[in-house]
Amino acid sequence: GLPATVIPFLLRGINLLGIDSVLRPYDNRVEAWSRIESELPFDKLESMIVNAKLEDLPKLGKEILKGQVQGRVVVDVNA
Repeated sequence: GLPATVIPFLLRGINLLGIDSVLRPYDNRVEAWSRIESELPFDKLESMIVNAKLEDLPKLGKEILKGQVQGRVVVDVNA
């Protein structure tokens, strides 16, 4: 799990979404992940991803705080 409190996220109205399948029986997990694989529109997910470098973070942070960034931001710490 995420070793942090969720309170700062709740106060800012941020949704932490994910799948916690660890405690489900193996067959249920296989079924769930198979369903995600078959029903999730992966072609649409690509358009929601923004790649960024560490040097982009000050500008990107301001844009995020202004609500100008949607989707997922992936920071390449090696770029």
